[in-house]
Amino acid sequence: MKLFYIPLTRATRPRWLLEEMGLSYELVRVGSGEMANKFEYQNLHPHNKVPVLVDDNVTIFESAAICSYLADQYPEKELAPSLNSPSRGYYYQWLFYAQTSLEPPVERYIFQVAPDLPEQVLPNSEHTKFSKEEIFQWFTKVCEPLQRALKNNDYLVDNRLTTVDVVTGGVLYWAYKLGLIKEETPIKKYLMQLIERPAFQRAHDEINIYKTVA
Repeated sequence: MKLFYIPLTRATRPRWLLEEMGLSYELVRVGSGEMANKFEYQNLHPHNKVPVLVDDNVTIFESAAICSYLADQYPEKELAPSLNSPSRGYYYQWLFYAQTSLEPPVERYIFQVAPDLPEQVLPNSEHTKFSKEEIFQWFTKVCEPLQRALKNNDYLVDNRLTTVDVVTGGVLYWAYKLGLIKEETPIKKYLMQLIERPAFQRAHDEINIYKTVA
């Protein structure tokens, strides 16, 4: 099994999950040479991005898809509710929420603080469409359901670690690094708990995990 990877990107999420699962995998650190060779790398990812997982005859991209695939391939790791469990619906709910509602304002904020960051898909005009204040209000709003869900729970589904927490935690970690999470809230408590996990720290071994943007 191979995971194509760049630090501080969405590729860290499946790396974190693989560490939680204790699976053997090869981490392929994608450098400028690989990304420059677009024709070869686009056989793996159509937009020349990471992550990509290669597992025997399966090659897939998108971090949440990779995480979902791994959780279902290894049900004995118990990182997803069973298909016939009522909790499976909540699992899907928060998994999709992390990608479609929680991540967009965080991604927009990244381009506010790093406007020269290369992006092959989103038009440049979209990077500064909203002010920092507007993005912060947007992020605060989409965090409200999570704040309520985590008020009396340590995790989002069945009050135990699942793949949902890896994907959601990955988005929230970006937000924390950007300075979007400062106040003591259920979300911050949740994230600090995730950061303390040994698997999280192994997956983030190349960076100072407590440094935030002022």
